[in-house]
Amino acid sequence: MMNKKANDETRREEGVTLEVKFEGSENVPIVLANNLFVRHEEDMFIITFAQAHGPYIVNPTPEQLKQIGKIPSQVVARIAVSPVKMKEFLDVMSDIYERFMKMKTGKV
Repeated sequence: MMNKKANDETRREEGVTLEVKFEGSENVPIVLANNLFVRHEEDMFIITFAQAHGPYIVNPTPEQLKQIGKIPSQVVARIAVSPVKMKEFLDVMSDIYERFMKMKTGKV
């Protein structure tokens, strides 16, 4: 279940409350990201999501792994966020993760 805070957001500026309604999310494909990289610049964080595949070798030997060298990772999305939004993102993700773990294991 998605956190309402993650879906819709309320903005308050100068005594006026405005709801931000996310539209079109059902038209955006959901892709697997099993690899991610986060970096920051002076005024933003950049999050890169990617899919890594392979190698498809059963019980590889150390020599086979050396021959492979690198595992390709296809970037599926890059997102830039402000420090304020990054903090909000981390807070929401932490809350959702704790609830997920409690549901799965009965403990945090």
